[in-house]
Amino acid sequence: REYPELDGIVPDHWEYVGDIVIVRMDPRCEPYKELIGRTYAEVLGAKTVCADVRGVSGEFRRPSMDIIYGTETESVRLENGIRYGFDVTKVMFASGNTDERMRMRNLDCTGETVVDMFAGIGYFTLPLAKFSGARRVFACEKNPESYGFLVRNVKDNEVSDVVIPILGDNRDLRGRAFADRILMGYVQTTSEFLPAALRMIRPGGIIHYHDTFYVNEYKEKIRGIFDGACGFDGYEII
Repeated sequence: REYPELDGIVPDHWEYVGDIVIVRMDPRCEPYKELIGRTYAEVLGAKTVCADVRGVSGEFRRPSMDIIYGTETESVRLENGIRYGFDVTKVMFASGNTDERMRMRNLDCTGETVVDMFAGIGYFTLPLAKFSGARRVFACEKNPESYGFLVRNVKDNEVSDVVIPILGDNRDLRGRAFADRILMGYVQTTSEFLPAALRMIRPGGIIHYHDTFYVNEYKEKIRGIFDGACGFDGYEII
């Protein structure tokens, strides 16, 4: 074979984003990345192939992508009746959250006012706005690049009559006790934003609190976070 040194180290998994393919590449493949990119593009029918170098980082969760074939980095991912348009080199897409996005689609939010505190490109906002029956969704996003795709995706998915995109820090949102439901789709520092969520949620409302804990300790951890933030125990953890 022509390149025996690549045996066992070329990517054996990939992810489609429309007609863009993303691979995770062994550092030993670096000298052959153009060959690998061209080959994967030909075999998989992709217009662009990108190598995910270091995952996502920073407050805005920006991806670290190396374009190894092609030039076009914007595409559309079709999922559960939703069109997610974005640039794979500028905006992350958490493919592992498919089940949660489907759950948002299946919620019954008839007539509700919803606040998505970390809207991104519309990961949860779009399926909820299109299928749940929500009356209004305030979708807040701090990253200008993600916000630009959010605005576009709201229009492309025909939910402009439901969604109000907001560019800025969700802690600056005004109003008290007006939201029936709040989405907190963030991890690691979610608790820092809980006071704002508690200010906006109405009595009896629902907060979808996302974070990472061990399964056997999540209720204890969440209860400690809420007790510290609101000072009362009149809530239920589901």
